[in-house]
Amino acid sequence: MNIAIIGNSHFGAILTEQLNRFDKNNSYKFYNTNEKIVDKIKFALHILNIDIVYSVSGSIRAGGALALVFKFNKKIVQHFIGSDVLTAIEDFKNNKIDKKLIKKSKYFCEVDWIKEELQDINVNAKVQAIMVYENFITPQNFDDFSVLTYMGKGKEKFYGIDNFIQLAKDFPELNFKIAGIDGYPNLPNNIKCLGWIDMQKEMQKNSIFIRNAKHDGLGFTVIEALALGRVVFYNYEFPYVNSFKSYKELREKFEIKYQEFKDSKLDIDYEAIDFVKENFNRDRVLSSLVKELNV
Repeated sequence: MNIAIIGNSHFGAILTEQLNRFDKNNSYKFYNTNEKIVDKIKFALHILNIDIVYSVSGSIRAGGALALVFKFNKKIVQHFIGSDVLTAIEDFKNNKIDKKLIKKSKYFCEVDWIKEELQDINVNAKVQAIMVYENFITPQNFDDFSVLTYMGKGKEKFYGIDNFIQLAKDFPELNFKIAGIDGYPNLPNNIKCLGWIDMQKEMQKNSIFIRNAKHDGLGFTVIEALALGRVVFYNYEFPYVNSFKSYKELREKFEIKYQEFKDSKLDIDYEAIDFVKENFNRDRVLSSLVKELNV
């Protein structure tokens, strides 16, 4: 079968390459219909020869490329991955929905909390992993109790920078680092902005990784950190992370881990590494995804 992948330009392109290497029975092609006019034209020209359209981003509105897919009665699979859920919720509140698209689409999402959010807007999605993690390396020991996070430029508030700053102020003797941005106003002296870096290499240098987005699918950086056995603080419930619902809870759990480090009791989490190897390996993720696409 010919399977067209559209949606998120970063994950869509990566997934297309992975699927083409893994599955020799089907053909996968990515069309960046969100950003490139030439891809929109190519997609429209090839629509008759496409069997399945797989959108790495979900919607309940039949606009753009999905409108064309719907018109030609092609099989539609949509995978909610994060902020697209917020858009869908807003569309639902404003009654900007296409019931025929929802009925025709097969929906996936990455984690249970997204599944629950979608159920609230009458969308039934099956939990299906989408990310493959293969780049395992030997984790380094915790030499110091430094702290790393990631934030998107211009979205620092969304990624919880206020709590991160407060934590740095509460622990002025520790080093805090932010990947993804080059600077931010009025940061404490113990916070350093790293810009765009190799996250895996940087994670190795730090004991702690924090992800505190206002809304999240399954952050890939969480999987990266777990794959290195780091101590992960995440504002969602997920295996092998230290979950928190408030700054008070984050600070309390952080202080416990800090004391463990000072007592030489903080070790690499090898169970977390095994969890990533078992659940996000290439064969498990892609074989399941291919099966679901072909049903």
